[in-house]
Amino acid sequence: MQTIQIRIPDDVLKKIDDIIEKGHFRSRSHLLREALTKYISELNYIGTLPYIVGPFTPKEIELLKTDPLKSLVIPDSELKKINSTLKDFKV
Repeated sequence: MQTIQIRIPDDVLKKIDDIIEKGHFRSRSHLLREALTKYISELNYIGTLPYIVGPFTPKEIELLKTDPLKSLVIPDSELKKINSTLKDFKV
């Protein structure tokens, strides 16, 4: 196992320490290892979720990153292509 050095804002570190104090994790290292493992696992899984339809343009990706409450507008012609593709999709 490797050792790394990171800088964490004081308010985040306080929340980490509060979680540890409640007994959810043994140490800061334990919490951060678990959090990073979960984050990486979710990143690896995101591309396989069936409700994510792409490909997206760089502009659309930036929109999703900045404001997930806004939806992307899909032209009717594209929606028909998607529906056609999905009707043959089996899980």
